Amino acid sequence: MSVPQNAVIPILLAAAIVTGCKCPNGGCVPATPTIPCRQELGFADGEPPELARLVPECATETCIVTPLPTPSETYMVLAPDECQCTAAANCNTANMIELERHWAKVIIECDSKYVARNQCLFRDLLSLHAIDLRNKAAADALTAYYQLAGLEAQSFFLDRAIDESRKSLERAEEIEKSGLPISVNRGDVAASYYDLLDRRVQLQLQRLQLNGQVKKLVGCPVEEQPFVWPRIDWRPDLTPRDPADDVAEGLATRYDLRGLYLLHCNLERRTLRVARGVLQMADGTLGAVEPTEGLVHRLRCLNCYESELPIRCRQVAMLLTDTENLAIGEIKGASYEIASQQQRVLYARQRVAQRREQLYRLTAKRDVDDSSALEISQARTLLYEAEGELVARVTALKLAETQLKRAQGVLALECGFAPSLCTEGCCNGPCTQCQPPTCCPDRCPCSRCKNL
Repeated sequence: MSVPQNAVIPILLAAAIVTGCKCPNGGCVPATPTIPCRQELGFADGEPPELARLVPECATETCIVTPLPTPSETYMVLAPDECQCTAAANCNTANMIELERHWAKVIIECDSKYVARNQCLFRDLLSLHAIDLRNKAAADALTAYYQLAGLEAQSFFLDRAIDESRKSLERAEEIEKSGLPISVNRGDVAASYYDLLDRRVQLQLQRLQLNGQVKKLVGCPVEEQPFVWPRIDWRPDLTPRDPADDVAEGLATRYDLRGLYLLHCNLERRTLRVARGVLQMADGTLGAVEPTEGLVHRLRCLNCYESELPIRCRQVAMLLTDTENLAIGEIKGASYEIASQQQRVLYARQRVAQRREQLYRLTAKRDVDDSSALEISQARTLLYEAEGELVARVTALKLAETQLKRAQGVLALECGFAPSLCTEGCCNGPCTQCQPPTCCPDRCPCSRCKNL
């Protein structure tokens, strides 16, 4: 019997429904790889290995199999402000956010005024977030930059300490071979010498790592050559700090606080979507509950929509208070860190003065009391180490100053990156209107409350 042509498709659909879709892998769950636990019992080794015998003897520095790269004759000279502002400008995530802001501008121009309200607020928040990222990028670049500067300066004194320690070790060996009495322990001199060599190897590795970090943050190719030479003014700023002034300045410029102020002032029913997004950035569970899409759901929940706005206002206010308290603590901590490092710089400077005085006395008494050349050499080594420690303390002070500026949010501002906001300065949203049951039950200074 022939089947009419127009009945072929319904028959095939019915057959598909009856037979169902064949899914060969639908009826099983794949196994995950597992390794059974082995509880093999044994005894601990009686003694630790004698590594001094296992490591081959190396009397010179040239026996290292793979020497680390060293600087060439020419460097890539970099100033602090150049490092700071180049890193701020080249922050890749911030530049991507700028493109997002442009797209928000396009939507603002072509969509309804209700969509524009959301996008205007969101665009301002994007602007603040982008500059906040530039501020952090500048801080990261300056941190690596000052660490590299301190390392290069310390390396200068460390090399001289190594040379002097080598001379001390050679003199101690000569005296020991001659059978004359020696005023120091040769073993201690040798141990100090190899400790300095170990520190130089660590500095060489840190130099490579910091060069890579600085180059990456300022947008240069991450290659071994040329090395970066930080050119900075080493004079420490020992001006006393006032934590209250630092906090006042930081609260006015921090971009996270400005963003939350902006949201709190302009939050209304039509901008709830922006509030949900901001709250979710603080915690993934916040802002997650929202009305379900669809006409039926909206009709059934029509009377409860008004309850969301006061909840979001309260949440944003709580987040703002918490963020402000954290900002105050962070800025104060950075300010106190500067004060502490200033004291440590002064103490390190005193140690250098004492070491110089000791070396001067030994050198002056060399002809009178027959001070040994070995003692003078050791005193000179200690002076180099003290000078290197002073460099480390001044470096730590500059790092603390960078962290304060980062906490205040002024690094990007110093480079000319100031947000252009269209909703700042207008604070008349429902969240800021005085509500009698909560903020002014008896007397209300708010003009809006007098009419309620």
